[in-house]
Amino acid sequence: MRISINKKIRIVLIVVLIIAFCGASFLLYREANYPGFREEKVALYSYNNAANVDYRVYLKENELYNSIYLDEGKIYITEFVDYIDTIFKYEFKGDKAKDLRGSYNIIARVQGYNTGKNDNIVIIWERDFTLVPTTAFTINSERKAIEENLKITLGNYNNFVSRIIQASKVNCSASLNVIMNISIEGDTGVGYIEETIAPTLTIPLNTSMFEISGNTDIEQPGAIEETRQVQLPVNRKKINIYAIIVSVLLLALGYLKFFTVSKLDKDLYKKQLKSIFRKYGDRFVALKREIEAATGNIIQVNSMDDLVRVSDELSKPIMYKYSSDYKDINSFYVVDEDEVYVFSLKDIEFKKILS
Repeated sequence: MRISINKKIRIVLIVVLIIAFCGASFLLYREANYPGFREEKVALYSYNNAANVDYRVYLKENELYNSIYLDEGKIYITEFVDYIDTIFKYEFKGDKAKDLRGSYNIIARVQGYNTGKNDNIVIIWERDFTLVPTTAFTINSERKAIEENLKITLGNYNNFVSRIIQASKVNCSASLNVIMNISIEGDTGVGYIEETIAPTLTIPLNTSMFEISGNTDIEQPGAIEETRQVQLPVNRKKINIYAIIVSVLLLALGYLKFFTVSKLDKDLYKKQLKSIFRKYGDRFVALKREIEAATGNIIQVNSMDDLVRVSDELSKPIMYKYSSDYKDINSFYVVDEDEVYVFSLKDIEFKKILS
C-alpha cells in the first residue's frame, strides 16, 4: 500500500536525496580511487660524525696518592699534576662509499677572561698553540676513523699565564682549551655535504686545584634528503561509511519512488474554480438567479475555453449565478437569443485534470 504525501514535499525530498546520493557517491569514488598524497622526506645518503676525548691525569711522585694517575671526572690538585694524557678520536660512517675530503688539526687555546654580568664570559686575551698541524684525509669507504694521542704538560701553560699576568698587570682567570677542529666536504653523488665538528677539553689554569670539562663527546648525524609525494593508503573506514550512506540514500529514493504517491488537494473542485476565476474573472457577469431556458435550447460545451470562444464569437458576456458558497457556483452561461451555451463544472473528472 502506497503512502500519500504532499506533492511538493515529495518532489523536494526526491531532489534532496538525489543531490545527497550524488555527493556521497562522488566521495566514495574519490576515496576509493584517489586517497591523496602526503609529503615524505626520503634519505638519499645518511652519515654520522662522532668525536670524543678521553683523558687520564698523571701525577708527580707525592705522599697523597698511591696511583700514578687519576681517571676522568675527579678534582685534581695542580701541584701534584705532571701531565694530562689525552686521546682525541673521530669517526665518520656513511651509507655507502663516497670520495669525500677532510682535514683536522689540534690546537691549545689559552684564554684570559673575566666573568661579567649574568655570568657572561668576557675574553680579555687569548693565544693559540698548534699541537697537531692541519692534516688532510680522504673518505673512500663507509667508515673512516682518526685517533690522536697527546700529552698536555699543564705546568708549561700555567707558567705562560703567570708571565702574561705579570707583564700585563691584568689579573684575570685563565683556561686551556684543547680543540680538535675537523671538517669534511664533498659530493656524494646525490648532493653536496659540508660538515665541521670540534671536540674540546677545557682545563682551568692558574688555580691550586681544578676540574676538567668541555665538549668531550659529540655525535652529529646528517643526511641528504629528498621530499617525495607518497600516495596515502585507502581509508577503509571512510569507504565503509560512504558505502552505507549511499546505500541508505538509494533505499530512501526507492521507497519514495515506489511506495509513495503525491497527495492531491482535498477540494479539487475549489481549486479548479479558483483557476477559472483567475483566468477569466474579468469577463464574468454575476446573476442573482439561474437563467431559465427551454431544454432544447441548452447547448453543453466541453470546457471553459470553448465557452470563452463562444463568448468571443457572439460578443456576449459569460454569466453565472452568484452564491456565497463556492460549491453552488457550478455552471457558466453564454446566452444568444433562444440558445444558451452552458459549461458545467459537475461534468469534469478532476483527478485527470489535476494529476
